[in-house]
Amino acid sequence: MVAGCVTRTTTSPLDVLKILVQVHRTDGGIQNTIKQLYSTRGIFGFWKGNLAGCCRLGPYSAIKFCLYDQLQDHVAHNGNPASVQRATCGAVAGMAATLAVYPMELVRTHLIVAKQTTSIANEFRAIFQTEGIRGLYRGCLVGLVGAIPFEGIQFGCYEYGKDYAVQHRWPQWRWPEAKTQLDTIDHFVLGSGSGALAQLFAYPFDTVKKRLQMQAKDGVVRYSGIGDCFVKIIRQEGTVGLYRGSLPNMVRLVP
Repeated sequence: MVAGCVTRTTTSPLDVLKILVQVHRTDGGIQNTIKQLYSTRGIFGFWKGNLAGCCRLGPYSAIKFCLYDQLQDHVAHNGNPASVQRATCGAVAGMAATLAVYPMELVRTHLIVAKQTTSIANEFRAIFQTEGIRGLYRGCLVGLVGAIPFEGIQFGCYEYGKDYAVQHRWPQWRWPEAKTQLDTIDHFVLGSGSGALAQLFAYPFDTVKKRLQMQAKDGVVRYSGIGDCFVKIIRQEGTVGLYRGSLPNMVRLVP
């Protein structure tokens, strides 16, 4: 958990930029967002919502990986689970973890986008008082749907890549004669690659989720639901609108 929080804190500026670009539809992109954020909040603005992100990370990772291991053990009673089974286990584990920590994720988004500095507790209280418990789960459905391709592809590709690399000793230049198992660099490359591929498919769901999370915050109801949000983003911003902020997000995935 400590390592995860360190990584999260290190990459926080990229995450903040990603979310701000996602929810602000008419700004000048990443460069303009950096200038605006620095001019209004200073250097510490790039770490907005980081504490909430760290509080979310621990239970999210614990639930996801523990449940994934248990599900794999359940389906592997006749040998190693197939890639499809691993992907399914990953998707289910990811959905469960997403549901468990969703209120903290929503609060983190609000803290990042908020113009005035506030605390996690105050933001929780404000959302609950104005919208009730449902407000803490605004956009949760599309978050759960997005967890299916993201976690499924990420776990499935990562596990398949590990098996393939070991069985075929691929790529050959990474396998000297004395090498018998994957090393840290191999795991790093496989993890980054599978995460980037998963994000390519799942990112539009995250953009829609962020838009739905924030529309009650600014008092303007622009979207009536998930489908309406998808359609309006494509009509008004093009398909590229669904991938706003994806560049800093891809860079953030590497560590």
